[in-house]
Amino acid sequence: MPLYEYICRNCSHSFEQLVTASQGEPRECPQCHQAALERLLGLPAAGRSVPAAPATNCRGDGPPCGAPWCGRNFAAAAQDG
Repeated sequence: MPLYEYICRNCSHSFEQLVTASQGEPRECPQCHQAALERLLGLPAAGRSVPAAPATNCRGDGPPCGAPWCGRNFAAAAQDG
């Protein structure tokens, strides 16, 4: 379900709303109850990157990824487990 951010052109109240197929988009502002809503453009958060290391799916909470630049290697994981 997408989460959209809206702003009311009448009272400038901003709010977020989960939009489902059954409910659809909100029809009025929850604060002033006017139908003057505008959906705002939301951008994804910037990703984290480590200089000089290629991107990897290794999040640090699962088994080591095995990449040579990964600090979490299989040998260290085997000794810990």
